This record gives sequence, C-alpha cells and structure tokens, in this order.
Amino acid sequence: MLKRVLLVALPVGLIALFVAVMLSAVVLKLPTGAEDDVPEWLSRVEKRVMAEQWDDALEGAKELADAFSRVTVRVQFSAQLHDILHLRTAIARAEGFIRAQDRAGAIAELAEAQTLWDRIGSRH
Repeated sequence: MLKRVLLVALPVGLIALFVAVMLSAVVLKLPTGAEDDVPEWLSRVEKRVMAEQWDDALEGAKELADAFSRVTVRVQFSAQLHDILHLRTAIARAEGFIRAQDRAGAIAELAEAQTLWDRIGSRH
C-alpha cells in the first residue's frame, strides 16, 4: 500500500513543484529592497537621461545592471532565457548610449528594457 502511494504521490508532487517553479517569475521578480528594484532604476536612469545628467545617468545604468543581476539569480529557472539575455543587452546598449551622450538612443534602449522587463513572467 505504501509503495503504491509513493509511486503515485512522488511523480505528482514533483510535477507540481516544477510547475510552481516555472510559473513563479512574476513573484520572484518583485524587489526585495531598493538595491534590486529594476523598474525604479529604469525610471531613475530615464529621468537622468532626459535631464541630460550624464554622469548620474551612467552611475544609474550601472546600478540598474547590478539590480538586474540580482533579480536574474532568482528568476533564471522560471523566465525565458532569451528575455533575460535581451534585457541584459538592452541595459548594456543604454549604458553605451549614455556614455556617448546620445539621449535618443538611450531612451530607446531603456524603453526596450522596460518592455522586456514587463515580458518576464508574463504569458506572451
């Protein structure tokens, strides 16, 4: 009897665990503090770029990259790999545009980063 229960309960439990992990990106991407609040950092960097505060924007872009790295550790098993890689690329490109003091390019890359951030954990 116990053997039969284990033969059924173990696979069902494992499948339930895997489904829970795969659907947890929406919850896991929520910030745990100010240091990993990706949407807030995106907003800050965009405001600094719009005001052409290039040094502050560059520092903010580095903080944004660090924040996303912290979140990536949590969502790496439940998010699409290409979304994570494309978001990391968009942040790096935004940083490059900020270094070049190109407002239009930086804003475009930050907008793409925001879109990619919103896609993580969504059913698209």
